[in-house]
Amino acid sequence: MNILIDTNILIPLEDTARMLDPALAEMRRMSEQNGHALYIHPNQAEDIQRDKDEQRRDIVLSRLKQYQTIPSPPPLSSEELQQYGWRQTSDNDRIDNLLLHALCRGAVHFLITNDKDIHKKARMAQVQEQVHRLDQFLAFLKSQTAAEQPPPFGIQERFLHEFDVNQPFFDSLRDGYDGFNKWYRGVAADHRKAWCVHNDGAVQAICIYKQEEHPKIVDDGSPLNGHTLKLCTFKVGESVRGRKLGERLLFSAFKYAVEHGIPYVYLHTYGKEHELLVSLCQDYGFEFAGKYQDRDDVYIKTMSEPDVIPPDMPSLTYAMQYYPHYLDADEVSKFIIPIKPEYHNDLFADTSDNARGLFAHDPSQYSPQANTIKKAYICHANTTQIQPGDLLLFYRTHDRKSVECIGVVEQTYRGREVGKVLPLVSKRTVYSRTEVEEWLRRETLVILFRFIRSFPPVSQSAIARSGIQGPIQSIRKITHEQYLQCFGRGLN
Repeated sequence: MNILIDTNILIPLEDTARMLDPALAEMRRMSEQNGHALYIHPNQAEDIQRDKDEQRRDIVLSRLKQYQTIPSPPPLSSEELQQYGWRQTSDNDRIDNLLLHALCRGAVHFLITNDKDIHKKARMAQVQEQVHRLDQFLAFLKSQTAAEQPPPFGIQERFLHEFDVNQPFFDSLRDGYDGFNKWYRGVAADHRKAWCVHNDGAVQAICIYKQEEHPKIVDDGSPLNGHTLKLCTFKVGESVRGRKLGERLLFSAFKYAVEHGIPYVYLHTYGKEHELLVSLCQDYGFEFAGKYQDRDDVYIKTMSEPDVIPPDMPSLTYAMQYYPHYLDADEVSKFIIPIKPEYHNDLFADTSDNARGLFAHDPSQYSPQANTIKKAYICHANTTQIQPGDLLLFYRTHDRKSVECIGVVEQTYRGREVGKVLPLVSKRTVYSRTEVEEWLRRETLVILFRFIRSFPPVSQSAIARSGIQGPIQSIRKITHEQYLQCFGRGLN
């Protein structure tokens, strides 16, 4: 496939005057190994010409010819710019927009960039699945190489005193916050807990949390009215980034807040170290609240639903902003989706057979896609009815014959092009190209959806009593009345 690399990847990759970042070397090696071609956009030369480091500028310009260039890149008209809703107030904006526009037009399959503004614009144009940060793209490349398949992960809850604060995982936190070790040992002595992933005590991802009452979270703000859940420390280690552990940690926080009736979740961020975290949080309804001690940026998420639903708000927008709440009114279509037990186990960690067994808390028992909130479902159903914002109720076939999980549709694709499907599912699954190609031997339906939650099983007999008759062997649309009778008004 064709991979477009942004200038912020290109310059450090080709600056021979500096040590090459191992991650960049790995990207180049594995891209070649997987048969991907690295591309640049012709207008990126302008970006490099503006580099004030003359030596670096000349070195990088001299090395551009080794890359393939997008042939006849599509121009971006003022009308298209307005439709995208993108800002263009500088030459940097213009180049960024041209790269994204080329992706939107299908000139390449992926765009690799660490620029948070490009990721924001990608979400506006609904091509965010094809825009990867470097660490995300490396995780995707590794998932396509059998010999380097990443291990599966889950989340465990542990006391802080179970981990040695001096281990390398915490180095970046020590560098960013004076007195981190003293703070950590202090809260560990209070028997504070964290959601985490670890391997024999070596931490790979962690979220240290704390319940508070009426805290003042920003310098110029008033105390919050009610209980809050503060995510004090949130970090995913470099070795496991791009494998959805951030989503799983956030899901753990949301679940805890809902179960304990906590109306607010918030966290502090600081500098480039937290750009990925900020992007992740904004995707689930966190908003900038202000500054703390004139240093940290504070982001907060309201866990309760609005008293009045904003008029004309699309159901998908509502689900994104108020996650894990969603709209299930009459005008929102509902579908029952049959899914085999092995795929059900793979997608839904909390209702899997592993979650009910002796090794329920063993992270090695769960696949990477089990960690995600954003998931992908691939099938050969011939329906064309499913639209963004629709509700999906997953019916586990063969053994349990029940519905236990609900999700909201984000995007769909129907076809047989591997160059379309693989980029769409790249952030959500670890399917190899060979597996995807096997699916695509027939017309295939890809449903990208946002997992909301699981609930007590609704049995096949209860489904039948609501008027949904016969075996559920294919995707089936149900009426609002059937939804209410079968799943009840208390589901949301």
